Amino acid sequence: MSFFPPQSMKDNLAHMHQRSPDGHITTREHLLRGPLYANTPEQQKNIFNSAGAGLFAQPREYVKIIATLLNNGTSPNTGKQILKAETVNEMFSNQIPNMPNFGREAIQAATPELTNPIPELYPQPKEQEQGWGLTFMLTIHPGATGRGANTGWWAGLPNLFWWADREKGVGGMVASQIVPFADAEVMGLWAGVESAIYQG
Repeated sequence: MSFFPPQSMKDNLAHMHQRSPDGHITTREHLLRGPLYANTPEQQKNIFNSAGAGLFAQPREYVKIIATLLNNGTSPNTGKQILKAETVNEMFSNQIPNMPNFGREAIQAATPELTNPIPELYPQPKEQEQGWGLTFMLTIHPGATGRGANTGWWAGLPNLFWWADREKGVGGMVASQIVPFADAEVMGLWAGVESAIYQG
């Protein structure tokens, strides 16, 4: 994983795609072009990495982070503790209990070609509060797909969706390279994959 992918990663980079309103998909320039062309430390120092976006990785690498969260901060691959268990517990604690509907507030598009309208990312009955941990949403109550209480989850702009359900010990990811965000087909796929995993 890297904010500045080396040539070996660039050689395997998935193309970015744009879905038009009629459903047609075409290739487009990558959203984060700067890191792809910054090849020297001098070029890289002028690029802002927000830590909220811009990481280049294969999904099979990213899910190792999810597995580590499910394993209370210890990497199941290496057996090394990366985060203390109490840190992971705090990450999955609701930090905004006074704002139970924060996740239901519509997100206005700063750049309409990059996102569809988003009434609610993970629909739940209105009487069920939602929360925010440290860097991700929390579904406080069990979800319709089968996820347990206090599941952490989040998304990336090109329709990348992940979740980590510590209650049931299940996590996963659906990753595309399609904009605009909140693509109905990819979100339907996410719900289907998540449901199938729990049913299995």
